[in-house]
Amino acid sequence: MTQLKKKSLLTSTSLSTLSIFVVLIIWQLYSIQVSNPFLMPSPIVVFQDLIVLLSDGHTYYIIFVTLSRLIISVMAASILALFLGILAGIFHQVESFLKPIVVTLRTMPIVSVVVVVLILFGNTFSLYLISFLLLFPIIYQAELEGIKNIPRDLLDVLSLECNKYPVMVVKMVYLPLALPYFKTGMLQSAGVAIKVLVVAEYLSQTQISIGRELYFNRINLEYANVFAWTIILIIIVLVLEYIIQKYINAIQK
Repeated sequence: MTQLKKKSLLTSTSLSTLSIFVVLIIWQLYSIQVSNPFLMPSPIVVFQDLIVLLSDGHTYYIIFVTLSRLIISVMAASILALFLGILAGIFHQVESFLKPIVVTLRTMPIVSVVVVVLILFGNTFSLYLISFLLLFPIIYQAELEGIKNIPRDLLDVLSLECNKYPVMVVKMVYLPLALPYFKTGMLQSAGVAIKVLVVAEYLSQTQISIGRELYFNRINLEYANVFAWTIILIIIVLVLEYIIQKYINAIQK
């Protein structure tokens, strides 16, 4: 069985590596066909620019600033979503009241949210608010589902024992049993949030941001740098998703 798993892993890795080479070959061929390094830089040129960016300390400062905005937004959305998710799980009136708001936020096109918030609140604060509005319904729904999945018999018994202390029921039952759902929702939303955050940075042209770097290099026709920053962003998202998945797996064990 172990040998089969190793063989399957080797096959999967080989195919993934092959797909990357296929993409690079297509990219190189298309670059040759366009024959204009400004419009379509070759993979080698982009890789060279990527090395230059990664060797510059300012690049890491820009990444740090963008990730700081992401962390603040995640924390704000998580605290409010945790509080309201517990209330909605306990009181169906709260769930009914919040349902139209949550559904609207979940279904509204992302570009509409970005543009409207930028118009209403300006550039800097909007970055946090946009990420918050995207994250809140995801985390809230996860917490709500966690509360609803708690066995009713357990709640009834503990409610009788802790009837005079409802706060103890929340602390001893609701929080521990719903926590895995909450963590999963919070972590899964982070990978999506950074993509939206960079779009908001791009549209608002926020100083010191990945989005600003993409915008600045685009208008200056430095498309190799655009590709290089895109690769950096892909790496960041992949690392975040890897950490998230490892953490989720640890929670579920």
